[in-house]
Amino acid sequence: MKKGMIVVVGLALLCSFKSKDPEKSRWTKDSAVLLQHHIEKVIQTVDPNVHVGVDVVSLDNDQRLFQKNSQQLFVPASTLKIITAATALHVLGVEYRFNTKLLSDGAIDDHLLKGNLYVKGSGDPELTVRSLEDLAFQLKLQGVQTVDGNLCIDISDFDEIAQGPGWMWDEGAEFWNSPLDALTINHSCVDIWVKPNKDFGKPPLIYLNPKTDYVIVQNKALTSVDEHTLKVERRWMTKENVIEIKGEIPAHAKPYQISIPVEVPHMYAAFVLRDILSSHGITVSGQIIVKKAPERATELASHSSRPLSLIVEHMMKTSDNLAADMLFKKIGQVSFGAPGTWSKGTRAVREFLTKQISIDVERTVIMDGSGLSRYNLIAPYHIVQALQYMNKQFLYSSEFCASLPISGVDGSLALRMISPSIKGKVRAKTGSMTGISTICGYVTTKEGEVLAFSIMINGFTQKQEAFKAQLEDEICALLANYSTNTGDKKAVR
Repeated sequence: MKKGMIVVVGLALLCSFKSKDPEKSRWTKDSAVLLQHHIEKVIQTVDPNVHVGVDVVSLDNDQRLFQKNSQQLFVPASTLKIITAATALHVLGVEYRFNTKLLSDGAIDDHLLKGNLYVKGSGDPELTVRSLEDLAFQLKLQGVQTVDGNLCIDISDFDEIAQGPGWMWDEGAEFWNSPLDALTINHSCVDIWVKPNKDFGKPPLIYLNPKTDYVIVQNKALTSVDEHTLKVERRWMTKENVIEIKGEIPAHAKPYQISIPVEVPHMYAAFVLRDILSSHGITVSGQIIVKKAPERATELASHSSRPLSLIVEHMMKTSDNLAADMLFKKIGQVSFGAPGTWSKGTRAVREFLTKQISIDVERTVIMDGSGLSRYNLIAPYHIVQALQYMNKQFLYSSEFCASLPISGVDGSLALRMISPSIKGKVRAKTGSMTGISTICGYVTTKEGEVLAFSIMINGFTQKQEAFKAQLEDEICALLANYSTNTGDKKAVR
């Protein structure tokens, strides 16, 4: 009985989005009208012509406290990750783990593996060089010194379309738009350090991690006295894995570091794995090829990812696009069979929204999991519906809530809403693209009531900072510091 009570108390503490006394948190007509007036005033003060959608609902009694264009469609940017995280936790479960495996269609005989060695990717967004080291070491422990066959890359869990529909083709090769694959390592990126030479006029020193022949580095840069015009870029327009280093770096400068995504991530992983196998004394006699492992293949080694709950937390806190899109394809694969595709991911998300949350998805457009696609369209009202649903799910509400950035504390909100009156009172996902700014999540009011909210702004040409600070943050602060007692003069900051 005591153990049972401890568990119940622990779960009650985890579910922090429950007001202590729902009856005391009910809004009167006057207090709701006054709140609406103040929110409208904030919007009008910033820009009365901007396209804004806002929806605010109490989690205690589902009372809708404010609506403005809430059922109109907006491009959500990264706030779409709320839908991706919710679907993934529901479809896969909080304890789900990705498994990357080494398989063979042959047998080990006196240090010789007679047959092909297969590395099967499962869409693990957090796979690293160290993960491949782990796989290679497991193979070494079995006494393998030579693979008498090919190194085969099994990427059959996903299709090979690395970029999503509606992505901007001309945004270059950047960490945030790394291409996805069923087998990726290091976020599909190679890390590069440029260190000034001790002699002026000489090329700087270049370091790669991992060191690999899969990319070619052309060092055309020079070490200068004080000029800093260094530019490190991959030939992304021609889809070449050639990294050009140009310009000048001052001799007194600290080493410059950048992570650059590469083309065809599964081949990058294969090249690195072959080098790791060699470093462990394991030689592959054949070639690197793409080939699906046969059903009868024997498992020789495996690597498991962290549980999904932690992957989702990292994805939401850092707004990791690659992780979101790999989850998107994974839920498509698990729901409708391999290979996971963009269209299957769309189908799985729409099915979740329809069957679990009862959202009418007829007008919504969801093309990816990250929100990078400008084809995506969803209403603030639908995001709030999803937030309400997730708050009530005993199996994963705590994990979902914990994944959201906290105002003035971490993630994309670490430097926003830092004043004592609102710090730590907002858990929300932000989104930003050219002409787009969004924020959706939960806010705790002055009286301890928790509200679900969605604020979406589209179609502006001004700098985003003004809308974030003067509109989004102001509305969040207004909600956090508002009182249902209309006579409280401290209700508004």
